[in-house]
This record gives sequence, C-alpha cells and structure tokens, in this order.
Amino acid sequence: LVTMAVADYDESKLSEWVHVVEAVARDAGALIQEMFSKPKSSSVIFDKSVASIDLVTDTDKKCEALIFSQLRERFPTFTFIGEETASDQGSYVLTEAPTFIVDPVDGTTNAVHRQPDVAVSIGLAYKKQSVLGVVYDPIRDECFKAWKNGGAYLNGRPIRVDSEPQELVQSVVSMNLGYMRDETSVNHVTGTIRNLMEANLRALRMNGSACNQITSVACGRASCFVESGPHAWDVCAAAILVTEAGGVCYDMKGGPLDLYSRNYVFACNEAIAQAVLKCVVQPLPCDQS
Repeated sequence: LVTMAVADYDESKLSEWVHVVEAVARDAGALIQEMFSKPKSSSVIFDKSVASIDLVTDTDKKCEALIFSQLRERFPTFTFIGEETASDQGSYVLTEAPTFIVDPVDGTTNAVHRQPDVAVSIGLAYKKQSVLGVVYDPIRDECFKAWKNGGAYLNGRPIRVDSEPQELVQSVVSMNLGYMRDETSVNHVTGTIRNLMEANLRALRMNGSACNQITSVACGRASCFVESGPHAWDVCAAAILVTEAGGVCYDMKGGPLDLYSRNYVFACNEAIAQAVLKCVVQPLPCDQS
C-alpha cells in the first residue's frame, strides 16, 4: 500500500478508498484461506463466553492486526473499532468521527469447523452512518463492495436486491440462533421462527455469518436478514451494500437503522421488511434503548 495520510473525511474520495479497503480485505482473506488449508486441530481457539459457544481463534487476532496495521498507514487520523479489540476491552463507543468498523473473521465458528460461510468485513462509518463497505468471502472468492451514492458490486459487477417478493410466501429469510441461551433469547428466536412459519414463509436459512447473509440480501439471493444480537462490526459494511443495492434497513422495532442497536432488519423492499417485523417477538434479547 502507498502511504498517504488522510487527515479528514472526504466523501468525494470514497470511490478511491474502497479499492484500498478491498486490497486489505483480500490480504486478510488470504490468512483465512491458509487456515482452511490446515486441519481443524491446528486452530488455536479461545473462548469468549462461559458457555464456550462464542469463539475466537488465532486467525481472528492475526487478521484484525493486519487490517488495523494496513489501514492505519493510509488513514492515520481515523478511529478504529474491531471485534477482537472490543471484546478484549469489554466495550466500544461509536462516535461521529470517521471510523473503520472491522470484523476480521465473521463466522468464526464456521471457520473452526471448516464450514465455508466466513467473511472479512470492513465498514467505514461517518456520523454513525455506514458510508463504505467491503465484505470479502475468501472461500468463494466473492468480494462485495459499496460506497455512498456509488452503487453496490460483486466482483466488479453491479448488484441489486430481488424486487419480486411482496409477501413472505415468496421470500427466503435469513437469521441465526446467536450465542445467548437465556430465556428471553430462546423465546425471541423460537417465537419469531414460529411466527414466520405460520405466516407461510417460503424458506428460512441459518448460515452463521451475518455479513454473508446480509450480502445475500444485497445481491438477490435472500429477501431479508433479521437478528437480535450482532454488533456494529457484523453489519456496518453490509448495511451500505443493501441500501446501495436498493434495499431497506431498520432496527427490530421498526425505527431507522442504528449501528449500535444490535437489532437489525435488512430487506429487499419495504413490504418484506414490514412483514418480517410483524413476526418479531418482543422483548428483544439485545435491547439497547
């Protein structure tokens, strides 16, 4: 990478910056590809939760270090939030400053078990809004990128959401179990699934990688992603992909998307978003309000 200090946020340069971010994401993806080339037993695994469900590996840490190092060379005045750093510190604060929000290995459990749904996610937020995003799936070699008012792309080709579904019977909805097992979380997940089924949803998918699931909405493979529990690093990059591809984003109470809320709905259109929201069981496991 060519070193060049970027003192301030400049929206006119987003189309240039996205190429820098893509190169960094691909470098991190190479580390994940290396991980997949080795036996599962070679992964160094650390538990982030008492239940030993929420995992982090040495590859997560290496990828985040690589991403931060390379991006800080080019954007030394920007703020950085990463999943592993935030987990180590126990919290994070999203301000209005230009901020790179990074999930170095989205789908860590998949990676540990060598299941192919994983991604590198690098988003740029400004004034708490997603303005640039790159999501790179190193196993399928699919690179999604978008920037504000610049469109959304998969491996350089423009993408759009699926405009056909107007009812749940026409829709594929994506969500995950998450790692919380308290009564509120279980009731929310199972109740929401029941409501979707009773509404005659065509299909439900759980892939274990929120980034890949949201990009599936952006490129027309799925109609909606809904989940309570992910963090800003799971959705910042993918959010701009959905909006630039013609989709809509909400929190799970029907309000505007809030990266900090941990409650997200990404849909191909307004009709599907509202239909899914009607099926969401309250209270939400992660209610930041």
